[in-house]
Amino acid sequence: MAAAESEGPPDRSPVTSVAPPLPEGPFDTGGPLPAGGPASPGGGGSGSGSPEVALLPRGVGEVVDTAIALYRRNWKLLVATAAVVVVPVQLLSSFANRNFLSQIGDAFRSVQKGLTPVTTGGTGIGSPGGLLALLALPFLTAALATAAASCYMGRPITPGRAWRATMRRFWAILGLGLLRFLLIVVGLFFFLVPGIFLYIRLLVAPVALVVEGADPASALERSWRLTGGQWWRTCGVQVLKVVLFLAAYVLIETPIFLVSLVAGPVGWLLLGLGGSLVQVVAFPFLVAVTVVIYFDLRIRKEAFDLAVTAQRVQSPRVA
Repeated sequence: MAAAESEGPPDRSPVTSVAPPLPEGPFDTGGPLPAGGPASPGGGGSGSGSPEVALLPRGVGEVVDTAIALYRRNWKLLVATAAVVVVPVQLLSSFANRNFLSQIGDAFRSVQKGLTPVTTGGTGIGSPGGLLALLALPFLTAALATAAASCYMGRPITPGRAWRATMRRFWAILGLGLLRFLLIVVGLFFFLVPGIFLYIRLLVAPVALVVEGADPASALERSWRLTGGQWWRTCGVQVLKVVLFLAAYVLIETPIFLVSLVAGPVGWLLLGLGGSLVQVVAFPFLVAVTVVIYFDLRIRKEAFDLAVTAQRVQSPRVA
């Protein structure tokens, strides 16, 4: 994707406070990786402990391009990390909503015969499957952010280590998820705009929580500070990311949904398997973009690139 934004020279705000220290391990409280490092599960990454991408301030399109490159080099790791939760949750959600799917199929056939469709019940976020997906979302985001951030810094880990790191922060991740959800929902209740504003300002809080080891309140504060003065850039990246995701989702999910409607009793299974396939491929991309945004904001506001360079220079002396 060409990213030729004429934004002028990247803004590098002076550091007004001491930035959190750089993580020493692969974001899972482990020790530093050996010089060779593990081979990337996705076939990419040097495993040398050096960032996979150049640490430079990037434009809106360049952030998405960088996330795509990061995803392509480490897709096996990211897809496997997502599959641990997405597949069972999607199958359970489809099973819980199987009656609603049957009702849609019956309504569709009734319309074809010229009859008035009759539907009962409902589905969505209030269904057991929807609630399960909502509860799992913060943990899936944290695990993928752990994996993607480790790859970004050139220290790829395994899906198992990413999920072990996530479950060690169970209550912190749950607390952050609930806080963000409540703040954004309250904002959306007040004429929508405050909710959108809060969503962008709190966007990188999950990444700050797993990368910096912050508590929920500190993670929200870090996101608020990093996105300060960068709201429109961050929003632009989000819009571009969502457009790409929705385009791919509609193209792939629509035929799967139509086939499941005419498949009869096994329609829910086809819908669950198809939805799982789409989400395990697409959701890691969404989180990868957020991870790149986080590091880009730190480069712009905290000279993170210079801090990484200084750490790399000092590491051999410490060893």
